[in-house]
Amino acid sequence: MRALACALLLAGCTEAPMPMDEMPCPPTGTQLTYATFGAAFVDRYCNECHSTGKHGAPGSFTFDTVEDVRRHADRIFIRAAGPNTSMPVGPVDPPADERDRLAEWLACGAP
Repeated sequence: MRALACALLLAGCTEAPMPMDEMPCPPTGTQLTYATFGAAFVDRYCNECHSTGKHGAPGSFTFDTVEDVRRHADRIFIRAAGPNTSMPVGPVDPPADERDRLAEWLACGAP
């Protein structure tokens, strides 16, 4: 019982994720595109679970195409972009600079 109380207390102390509207697209836009950044990031860090036919994520959250990513951009952002680090789960986390590039790419509409 004491462990559960501690876990609940600690869960309440975590910082809320930063939403995408707090980190808008830079005024100059982005040079990042799906071809030059997004596809590789999603393949490397997301699609082990978030691809059609894979298990681990709800079926409605597949990121097989750029359209899929754009449809879920807000949720991807609050889970994995910039300072948000709740995804991916597991030992292979994107480094901070890649999370920052993901934030920029998503905030600019995932071109």
